[in-house]
Amino acid sequence: MVLGRLFGGKGKGDKPKPLTQAQETRAAFLKSLDPMWREALLLINRDPDVDKAFKDEIYVNLQKGELDAARKTIRFVLRDMSPEQQDRVKHAGQHEAWASIDTLLDAGIIVPNSETVPVDGVVIGTARHEKDGGASDLVFHGEGHLLTVAPTGAGKGQRFVIPTLLDFEGPVVVLDPKGENYEQTAWRRNLYGQVYKWAPGEPDSDCYNPLDAVRGWDDARLLAELLIIPQSREPFWDNAAKDLLTGLIFYVIRSRPPERRNMREVCRCLTASKTDYEAMVKSLQGSEEERLRELGNTLESQSENLHASIATTLRTQLEAWRADEIVATTSSTTLGWTVETILVKDNIGVTLAAQQGRVPGWHSPASGRYERGMAASVYLIVPPDKIGAYRSVLRVMLGQHLAEAIKWRADIEKNNRLDEDLPESFPDWPMMFYLDELPQLGYMRIVEEAVAITRSYRVRLWLFTQDMAQLKEVYPKWESLLANCRCQIFFRPNEMSTATEIANRLGMRKDIWGGEDWVASPQKLMGPAFREDAVIFLDGLMIRSRMVPPVYANPALQAWIAEQKQEFGEDIIRAARATPPPSAPDDEPDASPSGGAGSAAPTKSESSQREDADLADNQEYQRRLAALQAEMRVRKAETSTLGPERSTKPPERPVESSEPPKRPPMPPKFDE
Repeated sequence: MVLGRLFGGKGKGDKPKPLTQAQETRAAFLKSLDPMWREALLLINRDPDVDKAFKDEIYVNLQKGELDAARKTIRFVLRDMSPEQQDRVKHAGQHEAWASIDTLLDAGIIVPNSETVPVDGVVIGTARHEKDGGASDLVFHGEGHLLTVAPTGAGKGQRFVIPTLLDFEGPVVVLDPKGENYEQTAWRRNLYGQVYKWAPGEPDSDCYNPLDAVRGWDDARLLAELLIIPQSREPFWDNAAKDLLTGLIFYVIRSRPPERRNMREVCRCLTASKTDYEAMVKSLQGSEEERLRELGNTLESQSENLHASIATTLRTQLEAWRADEIVATTSSTTLGWTVETILVKDNIGVTLAAQQGRVPGWHSPASGRYERGMAASVYLIVPPDKIGAYRSVLRVMLGQHLAEAIKWRADIEKNNRLDEDLPESFPDWPMMFYLDELPQLGYMRIVEEAVAITRSYRVRLWLFTQDMAQLKEVYPKWESLLANCRCQIFFRPNEMSTATEIANRLGMRKDIWGGEDWVASPQKLMGPAFREDAVIFLDGLMIRSRMVPPVYANPALQAWIAEQKQEFGEDIIRAARATPPPSAPDDEPDASPSGGAGSAAPTKSESSQREDADLADNQEYQRRLAALQAEMRVRKAETSTLGPERSTKPPERPVESSEPPKRPPMPPKFDE
């Protein structure tokens, strides 16, 4: 029995009474019926307004196989039923197309009460029990990505993003257009690990310099692709702009001192005077790097008009990077904010927990004091009215984090497989990317490729869009993107094209009248019947799910949040700020390709020193950290000359992360 599997069965003394022979015969007959006829018969039999004589007549007709006679009687008795019951009988069998509770249990989408929800699981809805009116959570876990399609104002953030951010303890990157996710979840994620907040224009914003992630030509090319939003029908101009920008990024990395390796300097190169431009071309032609020499020769051979047109295209595309608030938050990087550092620290926490035989995440060691987790959270906050203007910046932030996550996750997984001290399998979680309003960022090849190839890399994308038309307009291969998302969630469609797309996916079925009927018609999907329901496609199953209520309308969740805040506080321990780079004078001559002097390392914050002291007595952590520091020194020595291609060595741990694991404030206890 389903309820027995979920809730432990019935109590003692509640043994079911044995069936009579007549009841057994009737039960066997009902079981033999086509599901749609069985549902219609049960609905009619349970309706008190239908005369028993008609119920018996329908039953006898079905026993004899006289379907036309049964249909005739059903049409007659429909007039005695309520409109709601009439509709259910007319479309009898529809719910049989949806996955049953038993099917969801067998698929692992419903986790029985007797089992623990996997650490990588996120709740995506609830399944209702027809018999007792109860419900069970639907949990997405394992490999794969998610896509949610719902119009503006439908509650994607309140129903999915915020609840899962409060619960999921792995590392996350969140595109947060309104800042609502940070405001409502950062206090909790502070317990799970370091919190980074990139919010240009806000005084407490963290900083992220995209050029810090450029180690070679391929990285420069990826950055150029993310910076250039395809606009021209003629690809020549976009491609020419990407080629020039790739070279300029690589040139700045190779020729400028560390404090000037940023997008501000790249923009300066584009707006250089004729004299400075000619000097730059000569510098490129004299470089030891073959690709820089090729760029110099290409620029010299270009006509003045062609170069001016390409440069104009680039200046237009990079306009956002000249804004003061963008310059202030992208010219340096907050200590510890690299994908490598985030994933390596997270892996230390996960593997350490595996060796200790516990679940990863924030926990209580033998001392009884709760220790903060090691999974970082990155919030990218841009007001909705500025997403269009800062689209180029957001593309870079998300695209680079995703590309770096793919690279480092692959290396980390390889290292873990070779680690003989680790058990063969242990609880782990992916790095999750919440990409709200994805189409507004324009076409991103890295997203399309990541959805196709990263299922086994422990990288999970959750894509959000308003409707299918929006997705189709931006992604020509939208069908492939859709197919590569293991879980697809649709709710509250408000235009016919998306509703029709869902209805077509659900398909048609035979009805009791001898024809065919929608499992759910476009009109029904847009109407009140599905107002609080979502259609989910997962692992080949069609699921009709009751949506999780929004946070503001969920008293139980609000009470839990208030309780947790009272117990652990709302303080968010932020990383030490990076020292802003000095302003480069406009008349400063180009540095030689050999590079310049490095900038002084910023001092550690008082909070960081205090947190190091907190972990001084953790011998296992200190042993691992010392080994990783040694590896990192080797890595820094090998990459200090910035070789043309990225190192393919396995990932090393960071020397100085901005935030070692910390204990949450005021942690007397926590009832897990």
